[in-house]
Amino acid sequence: MFDKMYYEENNIIPKKEYNNIINTLHKEKKFRPARISVVRKIFFNREINYLSDAVSVNHGNSDSYCIMMTDWQTDRLILEKKCRREGLISKSYLKLSERQFEQILDGDYEWMAASRESILRDFYLQLTINQMRPGVVVDYERQAFRMNSKKEYMIFDLAIRSTYLFTKDTILSPLLKQTERLGKNQVAMTYKQMAELPGFIYRMTGIEQKNQQLLPEFA
Repeated sequence: MFDKMYYEENNIIPKKEYNNIINTLHKEKKFRPARISVVRKIFFNREINYLSDAVSVNHGNSDSYCIMMTDWQTDRLILEKKCRREGLISKSYLKLSERQFEQILDGDYEWMAASRESILRDFYLQLTINQMRPGVVVDYERQAFRMNSKKEYMIFDLAIRSTYLFTKDTILSPLLKQTERLGKNQVAMTYKQMAELPGFIYRMTGIEQKNQQLLPEFA
């Protein structure tokens, strides 16, 4: 399992502005070149704003869980737990096998109860006590830039598609029918900066203090 903590700023911008930003970023050697990938997130709730998952202006306290897949690589599934505390965001990640994901879809949760990984134990409680289930599938056409010298990121979503209508057989399928949630000439832009905080802040927010690591490329 690995973790990160960061602040973020979000905007919906016109496609023309996005093109200008991309041209500038590609000229800046401090940014890595960025390709566009399709990121699918299977959220374990139905209370989701399609735009504000990646571009949220809500700074209230909340926890959410999803399973993430990038570029249709079903052998590289990731369980993500996202905690928001007064504007500070903490994320924990754990790789899942296809078999483990199938177990979750089939309602077989007991293997998580005694796991050494805290994210699995927490997820087990949500699935059993709070009856969390897959609620919405969201696809992002995502482009991520990371500065080499600082823990800063620029992330662009060129499309955001979602659906509530899926089955166990279609939940990972590229052919799953979805509805576009961004306007034709809109792009969702997110700026993220990794947080370096003193210990008392961790105690105040209730977030566990751990060693910081870099973001997964398209998280």
